[in-house]
Amino acid sequence: MIAPKAEIRRFDVFAEWNRLKAVTWLRLPEPEARTYGLAVAKVVAARKLHGYKPRELAEFKRQARTLTRPEQITIPWWHKLASAEEFEKKIIQRMGRDFYERVFQPTIARAWHEGKTYEEIRDVLRQGWNQQLR
Repeated sequence: MIAPKAEIRRFDVFAEWNRLKAVTWLRLPEPEARTYGLAVAKVVAARKLHGYKPRELAEFKRQARTLTRPEQITIPWWHKLASAEEFEKKIIQRMGRDFYERVFQPTIARAWHEGKTYEEIRDVLRQGWNQQLR
């Protein structure tokens, strides 16, 4: 069994879940999907984002929660908050590429395709993976 290099956080699972949402529902190409997934995770996790006014953060949160179809995209707001390279560093490299590609990504994708919700999987999956670190 391949173990992660670092603890898997809810943030990691949420970013990946939203990457899948971007690929599946929004039909974004992979680099865009990674940017979107990380931006949504940042916005939802944030109480405040450095450099942004509370009104801007509220608008980002609204868009992150309501965007479900490509035709709803007016401006790719997620570019202001994240990049594919940052996803690579903060998600993939942090947990280890081998773990991400061979365990994390396929497991999250399987749950997505089985129709599970993020809330159903976020802690159950993390618990098993994080126990490997101990």
